[in-house]
Amino acid sequence: MDTLVSMRVFRQVVESGGFTAAAAVLEMSVAMVSKHVFHLENHLGTRLLNRTSRKVALNDPGARYYERCCEILDQLEEAENGLGKVMEKPSGTLRVTAPTWFSNRFFARALCEYRRRFPEVHLDISLSDAFVDLVDEGLDVALRVMQKAETSQTTRYIITMDFAVVASHEYLQRKGRPSKAQDLEGHDLLVYSYLPKGLFWEKPGWRMNNTTLIAQLAAEGAGLAILPRLLFDEESFRDQLEVVEINFSLPSPSLYVVTHGRRHYSPRVRSFMDFFATLAAPICRRQAGEPG
Repeated sequence: MDTLVSMRVFRQVVESGGFTAAAAVLEMSVAMVSKHVFHLENHLGTRLLNRTSRKVALNDPGARYYERCCEILDQLEEAENGLGKVMEKPSGTLRVTAPTWFSNRFFARALCEYRRRFPEVHLDISLSDAFVDLVDEGLDVALRVMQKAETSQTTRYIITMDFAVVASHEYLQRKGRPSKAQDLEGHDLLVYSYLPKGLFWEKPGWRMNNTTLIAQLAAEGAGLAILPRLLFDEESFRDQLEVVEINFSLPSPSLYVVTHGRRHYSPRVRSFMDFFATLAAPICRRQAGEPG
């Protein structure tokens, strides 16, 4: 039998004043309580309790053992509680993947605020527009913009993203301002490789898998682009790009925090998910011009 469990049972017998009362507290059978006490007595080679038909009482060896038993169990409980507090505190390395266009001031501010709140968490950030496998790549969490949540993984909704067609002032002066899909004929289109198929433009002048490069090209006058407002609202783009109102539906994916499909997360993973859900979402809304 487990001697540590037997010590706890013995202590309860003494404090409850008998086997039956201890069994009720411990939710054990009386027979099992007796077995634990007998186990200790056999292990120690001495009787610990004087038993009568009505009650049990400590003998001299039992009284000394009871005192030591209480000291050991109290110290163990204190150590377990202390470890629990340490384990609950977010710490260690958190490996995060996010889209490349998250190399912006909003994300930088959010990460700085997260580190201010959880200084013992060390961030390892990998920016990629590809939906990499978290397990294969050794990642803990991903920030992803998707049309719908992935059923195979645990996701936390943050906000529905606001997208718009944009172009530089110089480009619009040179090529004209389209107002409907038919007007796109003859325009240079900067298309993101991972955009859903079936959108209004099928023959782009440019196609690439990096949103930040698309924004830079649009700012240089290379063509029209669909970009998230979180990106082109940045100061570096705000004076160079303007929204082009075109009469068609734009994609409206949502930002999610994604992690492994586990029931229990480490404190650092949970802290990151909670942080973006509670703090970053209002910042996203303000950046997109919504009430936050």
